Order: sequence, then C-alpha cells, then structure tokens
Amino acid sequence: MKLIRRVKNGFINSIKGNIIFLTMVLGVVGNDLLLRAMTTGFTLYWKPIVTTLSVILLISSLVFILPRRKRNGVYIFLSLILGLLNGANYLYYRFYNSFLFLALVNQLEQLNDMGTNVSRSIFDVRALLFLVPTLILIVTIRRLKKANYFDRFQEENRLGEIGNALALGSALLVMVFTTLTSTDLSRLVKQWNRPYIVEQLGIYTYTVSDIVKNTFKPKVITLPEEEVQYVLSDLVEENLNSITENEYKDIFKGKDLFVIHYESAQTFAMDYETPDGPVTPFLNKLASEGLFFSNFYPQHSVGTSSDSEFTFNTSLLPINDGTVFITHTDREYVTLPKLLKEEGYYALSMHGNNGDFWNRNIMHRSLGYDRFFSEKDYEVDEVIGLGLSDMSFFRQSIEKIKAIKEEQQAPIMATLITLTNHYPFDDVDKFEEFNVGHLEGTGIGNYLKSYRYADMALESFIKGLDEEGLLDNAVVVIYGDHHAKITKSDYEKLYNYNEETGDYYTEEDPEYVEIDRVFRKKLNRTPFIIWSKDYQFAKEIDTPMGMVDALPTIANMFGVFNPYQLGKDILSVDSNTVIFPDGDWINDQVYYLADNSQLYSLETGEKLEDEELLAMTEAVEDKILLSNNIIQNNLIQYYKGLLAKNNKNKQIEINSPIEDNISSIIRRALS
Repeated sequence: MKLIRRVKNGFINSIKGNIIFLTMVLGVVGNDLLLRAMTTGFTLYWKPIVTTLSVILLISSLVFILPRRKRNGVYIFLSLILGLLNGANYLYYRFYNSFLFLALVNQLEQLNDMGTNVSRSIFDVRALLFLVPTLILIVTIRRLKKANYFDRFQEENRLGEIGNALALGSALLVMVFTTLTSTDLSRLVKQWNRPYIVEQLGIYTYTVSDIVKNTFKPKVITLPEEEVQYVLSDLVEENLNSITENEYKDIFKGKDLFVIHYESAQTFAMDYETPDGPVTPFLNKLASEGLFFSNFYPQHSVGTSSDSEFTFNTSLLPINDGTVFITHTDREYVTLPKLLKEEGYYALSMHGNNGDFWNRNIMHRSLGYDRFFSEKDYEVDEVIGLGLSDMSFFRQSIEKIKAIKEEQQAPIMATLITLTNHYPFDDVDKFEEFNVGHLEGTGIGNYLKSYRYADMALESFIKGLDEEGLLDNAVVVIYGDHHAKITKSDYEKLYNYNEETGDYYTEEDPEYVEIDRVFRKKLNRTPFIIWSKDYQFAKEIDTPMGMVDALPTIANMFGVFNPYQLGKDILSVDSNTVIFPDGDWINDQVYYLADNSQLYSLETGEKLEDEELLAMTEAVEDKILLSNNIIQNNLIQYYKGLLAKNNKNKQIEINSPIEDNISSIIRRALS
C-alpha cells in the first residue's frame, strides 16, 4: 500500500510541477485535432495524437535544459509558433486542399503578386481559433504567478527530465512507426498526398518530415544509364505501340492554332440557366459545333494555372512538392510548341499580367515559345480583378497576332492566357448587368457573373479574329485551367434551392443533393473544346480525360508526336483513367481518394470494395513517380544524350513494326 501511495503521490506531484508544460501539450494536441476537423474531417485516430505527443516531447527535451523558471517564455513561444503553423495550414487548405510545404518558400513572391483582394478572400477569422491555446497558456502562467506557484517547487534534475522526455518521445514514435503499413511509409517519404499524412500522423509529424525531405533532398539525383534507358525506353515503346489511325489524323496539319487558357472555367456552369439565360451562350455554341470533351479534368498541383500550362504543353504531370515553373525551368521538355516549330511554325504566348508571375518570362522559353507578350507589351487601359481586362487583352492581342502573322509568313501557334475570371470575383460592378436570381450577392453568384463576362470576351476575340481573316485555315482550342475555388456552402445554394418555395432543401428532402467529395470532384471538371470555322464536328466526347491527354489528342490532328507523353489520344480510346498528382484517380465509374485509400462510385457516391480496382493504385503511383523522375532528373535530355552517344542514327529497339512515316516522326522528336 505504501508503494502504491508513493507512486500515486509522485504522479500527482509530477502533474502539479508541470502544469505549464501539460497545458502547452494539451493545447498543441487540441490544435492538431481542430485542424484535421476543419480540413480533412474529424476522425479520432490514435496515431496522430501519439505522434503529436512524441514530437512535442522530443522538442521539449531541449527546453528542459533551461531552469524551470525560465521555461515559461519558451513554452509560450512554442505554443504561438505551432498555433500560427496550424492557422496558416488551415488557410492554405481552404484554397488548395493541401498543406504547406517548405518548397513554397520559392513561391512567396507569386503569392504576394496575387494582390490584397485575393489575400483578404483567403483569410478566414476561424484561423484565429488556433491562437486560443496560447492565450490560455498565458492566462494560466499569470494566475499561477499570482498564487506563488513557481516558488513551491525546487529545481528538478534537468538531465533526468531530458532523458525521460527523450526516452518517452522515442518510445511513442517507435510504437507508431511499427504499426505503419508500406503505403503509409511510402506516402510519408514521397509526400504526394499531404492530407493523408496529416490525417494519419498529424500536422507536426508531416511538417517535420517535409522539412527533413526538402532540406536533405539533392537537386538532381544521378541515375545509372541502364535505369534511364529502361525507364524511358518503356515509356516510348508504350507510346509507339499505342498509336492508332483515326479519322482525325493530320486534319489540321499546317493550320494556325489558337489556344485559349480559359481562367477558372468550370463545365457545370455551361448548363446553368439564370433568369437572364445561360451563363456561357457563346462557349456553348462552340461546344455544340466543335469537339466538346465534357469529362475533362485539370491535373494541377499547387502551381494551379502554371501547372495546367505545363501539363497541356508537355503531357507530363506537375511535380507535387513545388511548381515546375519556379523550380525546374532548366530541364528539357518535348512540348507542343517545339513539335510544331519542327513543322515550320512560329510560337507565341500572351498574357495581360506581370511576366514574372509564375516565372513565365523564363519558363515559356523552356516550353519553346519564340515570343512571350506580357503586361509590359500592352496598354493597361482597363483593369478588372487582378489586372488588364480580358476584353482589352483580346482586342490588343488580335493586333499583335496579325502583325506576327504578316511578319513571319508561316503558320503560328498562339497561346492566350486569360485573367479576369480569377478568384475572388469581386469586381462584378464592372460587368454588364446579369441577373443570377437567388444567387445574387453570393460567391457563386459573383462567379457566374464573372464567367458571363469571360464568355462575352471570348466571343469578341473569336469574332475579331474572323474579321481580320485570321480564322481562315485555323483551329481554336479552349481549355479550363482549374476550378474556381467555389465553397461547399455556395454549391449548396446552387443545387439545393427550391424554386417553388424559395427555401433550401434539407437532408431529409428526397430532392436534396449531397455535396460530398465525389460530387465536388465531378464539379471540378472544366471545358475542353477543339473548334474550327472550317469544320462542323458537332460531337461530344464523354470519355474521362485529363490535361495530359490534351497534347496527344491535338498532336495527332496536327501530324506531330511526343514519344515522352503520359497521356493518350482520347479520340482513339474507349476508356481512360485520369491520374492526379496527389495519388487520386478517376475513370468513368469510380473515384479513388488517396488520402483515405477509399474507392467511391461516381454514380451514387457510396464506398466500394473492389480489390481489382484498388490494385490499380500501384500502377497510378508508378506513373506519378515516372513523371516526377523525368522532370526532377532531367531524364529527357539525359536519354537523348545516351542515344546520341551510342549511335546518332540508332533508335531504341521496338518489338512491334512501325510504319515508316511514324518512324520518321519519332526520329525528329528524338533528335
């Protein structure tokens, strides 16, 4: 009994002597739980709680070096820093559905260039909740000081405290890591899916692993020659073997190409009718006359617009621990502009924003554009949102395109990147009146008004090209670069409004539409349209398609080929799987969500158990790894060097016979 009483008293005294430390720990753990509840969803897993305790104990082992009286300030500092970390991650997740990582330091200038309007829209007062534990800690310390709490305890054995903290922290960490699956370990190392890591192991474990990964990761990993040959030879052979003749082959050969990078355009709005009519009547007209790919998904990572530009032009996935436009401009890529330039084209790109934004001044040269027109090349005579209005941008661009066309006397590829229809859609007073009914004054209502303006600007551009004779012998490609950051509550207003009563359906109503993650994924689809004045395709293609499939589809029509493409000519396949940089994937039946390793039915949204489909995840991760490998290790340049070194005229050996004309295209692409 004496032993039990002694242990009990010792435990109680230990708690009494470490009230400040325990208060800090409870606050830190509470913030981790709150962050997950406000982002990935509240799930009371034991692993993130235990790993959080482990991380705090290991960090606190350094604090225990100090005398007890001098620790309070450090505890407050730790609590504040970790609270700010949680708050920043919450705000970042609201915008990007992911968590902060160290490589973002390279993109701080881009975030600053987005302007104060975007910054204000991103901020959410709920982020201040993560500072509450620090305030509680400060109040607790003050009250204990008034009660002379700190005078009651003698100085402890600091070495013993340090040893205990290290031992317990390490033991807890080992306990968790022994339970991790191979998938857990793989995702922790690769960090493709940050929400999964945070959900399973907590924000602090994720942050520490991210810092370690980015601090000690070499810029370029040198691979053995045989591994490079193996990796890229397989990819090239797969692409060669997948070549099939279809009715669209070479139909646009030699024609001018106008690519519209259509900011924040989502497909759902094309079907929405307001009291003033459809949101996008002109875009709908182009879709009905051309080839309309209605099941098209962007595949961007944190680089948003720049990632979409990269993937469209290269048929590679963006990297998932940074932005290619910022960190990998010095790599060699096979791109649509470069392939067309081999056919005698002149390639130009145009954007009414600062040329340094997303490092386009540099990266567009790497993509093969001969000339990049940026804000400095335009008269900024009308500002809406983030910069030069689309109406003015398109009007001035037509003049520049006409001059280039007359000067070059050659077919051209012109990419035009729009700007006005960009989050946060605040400048609606500068648009023409457009009645959005019950959505008036809401975020999604403002988006629809902005999208309507973008549609009118697009119409002015196409008609302007036609008036100048630039649509003759030309093709227009339009792609939505990414979704518009519309909140779940705004989608609720759109899909659960009862027009008869003026109220909103509740979950008990049979008409209620649940805005779950599967439904929102489908809503993130953007338009992809191929249109020409000279052709009346009038065809909708609903095969699932990603941005990586854009280049192969277009290239076949223009008579060029990229042997390093990850995508497919979507007009030559009956089915397709779209892979996202975070490990998610989707086809025409199911959606795989990597952060919880669950498979969902696209039709019902229900969870599915299908081992055969789940097994596809390994192949998906291999494809992501391959794309990252090509970019980060500059494998295309290295592979070309190996080919040249071995034999300038010798191509990789292909088991299947390839027609002579296809072989000549491959030789030009590899040379």
